[in-house]
Amino acid sequence: MFGLSIGAWLRAGAAVAVLGALTWSHLAVYRAGRSAEQAAFAEKINQQNEEAGNAAEDWRARYRRCVDTGGLFDHETGTCDQ
Repeated sequence: MFGLSIGAWLRAGAAVAVLGALTWSHLAVYRAGRSAEQAAFAEKINQQNEEAGNAAEDWRARYRRCVDTGGLFDHETGTCDQ
């Protein structure tokens, strides 16, 4: 069949098997790295969202304290004028 001996076919089959195994392992590692990067990116977004929420809550508390004490909150400077 195609003028090749059994040994040549076995070597060709082994080469194809090794190439397939290397391709599979490369793709598996690539997917694992991509998943890890996506998880790190999502964690960073969640952390920034939490920090933004905390900053907004701090601002709201400062504003409320200023108004409750009869002051006038200056939005430009972020201070309370009594």
